[in-house]
Amino acid sequence: MTVFLKNDICISDTTTTLDRYFQNCIGSCHAYLTLREDFRKHVRTVQNEIGFNNLRCHGIFHDWVGVYREVDGKPVFNFQNVNKIYDFFLEQGVKPYVELSFMPSALASSSDTIFHYQANISPPKDHGLWRQMITAFVKHLINRYGLEEVKTWYFEVWNEPDLKGLFWSGSQADYFELYRHTALAIKAIDEQLKVGGPSTSRNLWIQELIDFCTENDLPIDFISTHHYCADAALETGSDVFNLEYRGQKAMLSDVLTAVKQVRNSKFSKAEVHYSEWNVSPCHEDKYGKDSEFTAVFLLQTLKDLAGVVDSYSFWCLSDVFEETGPGSQPYSGKYGLINMHGIKKSVFHAYKFLSQLYDNVLASPSNSSWVTRSKSGNLRVLSWNFNEPLSVDFNGNDYLLDELNKDESFELSDINGRYRVKGYRVDKFVGNSYRNWQAIGAPEYLTKTQVDELIASSEPELFIDEEISCDGILALQHLLTPCAIVFYDIEKVAE
Repeated sequence: MTVFLKNDICISDTTTTLDRYFQNCIGSCHAYLTLREDFRKHVRTVQNEIGFNNLRCHGIFHDWVGVYREVDGKPVFNFQNVNKIYDFFLEQGVKPYVELSFMPSALASSSDTIFHYQANISPPKDHGLWRQMITAFVKHLINRYGLEEVKTWYFEVWNEPDLKGLFWSGSQADYFELYRHTALAIKAIDEQLKVGGPSTSRNLWIQELIDFCTENDLPIDFISTHHYCADAALETGSDVFNLEYRGQKAMLSDVLTAVKQVRNSKFSKAEVHYSEWNVSPCHEDKYGKDSEFTAVFLLQTLKDLAGVVDSYSFWCLSDVFEETGPGSQPYSGKYGLINMHGIKKSVFHAYKFLSQLYDNVLASPSNSSWVTRSKSGNLRVLSWNFNEPLSVDFNGNDYLLDELNKDESFELSDINGRYRVKGYRVDKFVGNSYRNWQAIGAPEYLTKTQVDELIASSEPELFIDEEISCDGILALQHLLTPCAIVFYDIEKVAE
């Protein structure tokens, strides 16, 4: 089979296997929210329609989960809520990606906290007690879920310790000491359990952690870090709140740099996981996280990074997300694929289209489409129009884009017989719950009727559904407006 794009750009019939790294992990807010039924409903929807392999959340050691307390100066452990949280994950077919945070207040060395839910960010007052907790926690998981299962999980030490005073009140040396005690405690249980870090923002401390572990003969099974396209130049001392939009290609540049550091180290075979990413970290950035722009930014970024990293965990699954407190509006710049009312955003549809692609990818010179084929000869095609912003506004207003339409044609050769062609569209006007909410006046509180109407009106548009007789060629033509997506499902009709 040969595919031609407009201007006779040829796509070879040589195939590669689709790298589904983008489904390996997704993030969520803090672990205690997993006990809420609305959040659980969102997880069920995402797993039924997309399907992720791992789910990462903050705060499994937060006081609300209740893992650790002390009686007469001795540790007392309680894993009842841990069981409820991880049982639910596994029931939905998703494994826990275990972020080992935050510090239980009874074990904390200070009262420093972050977020609405007051997560303690201090080092432990006693590393021996921390090790006892880690040991008891991991042994409990093994007793409940089995060693073979838990060996497939990832144990990540803390979250963004480079952001001193935000996520970690200690120094870099303090974090490395926490990593040392955590890694040794986990490996003492079983050498095949996977531990890693440094889970930093903006690709930081990777080389430093590698050097520390090399010098101290400590294990690293995976390197983890985070980044956003709108980020601060922390490595040069910029203020964490002084953000700039760096351009979508910065995502690829960051990842290539991080991977190179790992591959050139003693731990060259270590997995590389980006356990958090999005357009921007700003909670008020509605356009960057709720709009059609988010969907095409995601598609372009995931296309660029195919084959480069082991996982790339979108932050995050649901707008049931309370770092700065509950959302004040149905769309308020939270990070989720689904809003607080269970209404899918455009970025949800982008992920769903990706998940529905076949495993065989036809080689193509296009950097903004996938053409995939099943073993039986059916086809699925996904294409989009990403426009880079000319200026940005992280306070809720639309970015200014270089708005160019994309007039595109595909010609698929060696197509014979009858095929049913379905085409779906998502853009500024269809499949877009954020714009639909704006169109009804952006109400602060939605009625049940409005929620139901937004759910129904925010599905992708089915713009073509017909049977076509093909005599060697199947032509697909469409106009992609800025931030538009098209997805074709092309299935051979039985004679």
